[in-house]
Amino acid sequence: MSPRSTAAHVAHVALERDREAAPAPLRLAHRQARHELAMLSSLILANPASASSLAKLVDSEVERPDGALVLGVLLHLADYQEGARFWWEFAAGGGSHLAASCLWFWHQSRGEPKDANFWRLQAESLAELPQPEWKLRSPDRPLVPHSVRAEILALCKQGLPPRLPPRLAAVLKSLPVEDDNGDWPEIPHWSPDVVHHLRTAAEEPHR
Repeated sequence: MSPRSTAAHVAHVALERDREAAPAPLRLAHRQARHELAMLSSLILANPASASSLAKLVDSEVERPDGALVLGVLLHLADYQEGARFWWEFAAGGGSHLAASCLWFWHQSRGEPKDANFWRLQAESLAELPQPEWKLRSPDRPLVPHSVRAEILALCKQGLPPRLPPRLAAVLKSLPVEDDNGDWPEIPHWSPDVVHHLRTAAEEPHR
């Protein structure tokens, strides 16, 4: 099973479990949602097309929901939460049920059941429609090393918030930011060299 289909499977299984499971204690529900989001994020980053999708998030003035999904995952793992929400909503608006699933888990983990339920229904609805194809296949290595994805999941299993290593998070924190003075006070924007900087940071030794 490919990383893309595995990610879709994780989201589908979570939807089915949510329909059938008895209500869980609030803290347990938050922890489970955080775990689901960490797992889904790891699988999205493992997709062979994630680097190409992010590098060409805006290509010939055509914005790609798959690239917005990846950028949202990276911003979430860099603790840039409102930026992650913005790009996930952008991707979900483009038809990505994985982005809607990310928003469902994200709101659930924050104790926002009304918003979580909205995005759960959106994810369920979008999953029944043809999905945006990750057409930009890349023979290159994944966007982040396997060790980073393993670290994300390990933190979650320890009950800790999943995070990118500081050297990779710094790349996301350095993205240009637009102050909207509205509902989105700080929106990190895509940069055409973000993939290069992420890979350079990933190759740096731990300090």
